[in-house]
Amino acid sequence: MATQALVSSSLSSSVETARQILGARPLQSPIGSSRKGSFVVRAASTPPVKQGADRPLWFASKQSLTYLDGSLPGDYGFDPLGLSDPEGPGGFIEPKWLAYGEVINGRYAMLGAVGAIAPEILGKAGLIPAETALPWFKTGVIPPAGTYNYWADPYTLFVFEMALMGFAEHRRFQDWANPGSMGKQYFLGFEKYLGGSGDPAYPGGPLFNPLGFGKDEKSLKDLKLKEVKNGRLAMLAILGYFIQGLVTGVGPYQNLLDHLADPFNNNVLTNLKFH
Repeated sequence: MATQALVSSSLSSSVETARQILGARPLQSPIGSSRKGSFVVRAASTPPVKQGADRPLWFASKQSLTYLDGSLPGDYGFDPLGLSDPEGPGGFIEPKWLAYGEVINGRYAMLGAVGAIAPEILGKAGLIPAETALPWFKTGVIPPAGTYNYWADPYTLFVFEMALMGFAEHRRFQDWANPGSMGKQYFLGFEKYLGGSGDPAYPGGPLFNPLGFGKDEKSLKDLKLKEVKNGRLAMLAILGYFIQGLVTGVGPYQNLLDHLADPFNNNVLTNLKFH
């Protein structure tokens, strides 16, 4: 019964959450039917904001400074494609969702960048067995990329991981649409720790900020800026891992060692055959 209640409660707000992210509203039926029709998407309109003159700007335009006012961490007015413009080409998605998505994906990328290179470093240092010190692209669960034997067959692991990750992402999705709602839904007794701070991107509390960082406004602002900067760097690092793996066939740490040993013959130009 507890599982049924948990799943039912979790699924009940899915449609409404999607509407909020896309800024959607229902259309009235032209024949006066009481049934709700399909919905159109629109960005929430935002009033012009004061242009921030006290911050560095990166290729900012007059238009981008009408909606990027420096209030977001790492906001330097850079939006050449207008993705965050509520009235521009990217306006079909809620700008707040894009800012939130950058923070979340930056965190995933920071974890992934460390996790992808750590086995190589630990293996070459002799701290873990050679059979587990594999490049990141050889540890996957789906053949032919994966070469490591786990406790279950690769496809079972893949489906199991997708189910767990999907459930976690669904709950995060709901918390963004209705901050604090996860503290009201039954979750095996852990709901009392999931109420959050009111800001879905920075929930805080004993589970998400156990060391109590950012106790005052200034330090919290500095930490948010550092997190966004490192998250952006990590996302570029992950992209670099992908390209290096495809081009060189070895892991990022081995690429670094090869470059340090012979920088003139092991670099981006020689690897791409521009020599």
